[in-house]
Amino acid sequence: MKICYLFANDVLKLPLAYVFAMFLFTLITKVLLFPLSIKQQRSTAMAAAYKPMIDEINKKYANDRQKQSEEMAKLQSEYGYNPAAGCLPMLIQFPIIFGLIRVIYKPLRHMLGLPADFIRQVCEIAANNTDISAANSLLLENTAIQQIKTNIGAFGSLTSNPEYADYFEKIANLDMSVGSIHLFELPSFQNIVTLIIPLLSIITMIISTIVTMKKSGTAESGGKQGIGMMLFSAVLFGVFSFMYPMGFSLYWAFQNLIGIAQAYILYKICNPQQLREQAAAIVAAKKKAKKEVKTVKVKTSDGAVAEKKVTGSELDKLRLQRARELDAEKYN
Repeated sequence: MKICYLFANDVLKLPLAYVFAMFLFTLITKVLLFPLSIKQQRSTAMAAAYKPMIDEINKKYANDRQKQSEEMAKLQSEYGYNPAAGCLPMLIQFPIIFGLIRVIYKPLRHMLGLPADFIRQVCEIAANNTDISAANSLLLENTAIQQIKTNIGAFGSLTSNPEYADYFEKIANLDMSVGSIHLFELPSFQNIVTLIIPLLSIITMIISTIVTMKKSGTAESGGKQGIGMMLFSAVLFGVFSFMYPMGFSLYWAFQNLIGIAQAYILYKICNPQQLREQAAAIVAAKKKAKKEVKTVKVKTSDGAVAEKKVTGSELDKLRLQRARELDAEKYN
């Protein structure tokens, strides 16, 4: 984020450099995570191919949770099915989000890269000049920025130090606002204008989710569960939008808008219908392999070697049994 801001402010010298930097940061993270999005698209297709088998297990063992779990574990081990394979892109988002929130709260340190001793001094002066509560202590650096812009005379003991002149100039040029909206502040129902960006993030998320579900094919295979997940996600991030600074909501709105474009790109290079057909062919081939009879050599109870005809599933069990026997010999 710091590099994006320096590029927008110092190189391009753009107005609203902070907003552009946030958009650029969002775009870069989306591009870096794009290979994982492709993998997620393929995982979605594989999940659709395995769905009839999963539904059969759930129906057959509806009253026996233990047996249901055993059969699901068997499905995962024999067919390589991993229900969590497509979750990685979403999980990676969380450390990015919380890292960004820290940047919003601590711009002097993480955006401008100012020395810790200087930050401590300006924050102490800012705290003495205002009645800042413990709940707003996270906004202390942003409070200092606002005071420097409106009442720099209060920092006279520091402004007289020529070593700090460049620091104050950087702070004066840092604009974390969009019009009258300060992106480091929390949205408030007492100020209707501050609700614009959080509502924008919620609306764009709903649109992005609908487009992604249609283009990835999950709208067809997900059914009510997919719609429920969409609504849950919208509510969850809607709550986050009112818990964290408006900079978070702006980031999430950019994330959603870029996500809409990404959904169309993924549809072009990873057509969901073709992926589902390929996944179905893979599952069918694995099923066939499990049923094929093979001749293997096994040891009988008296130690003699004999030939035995087994299916693919039985062969997997024999291999597992042999691996356990070797482990037992190794550690006993």
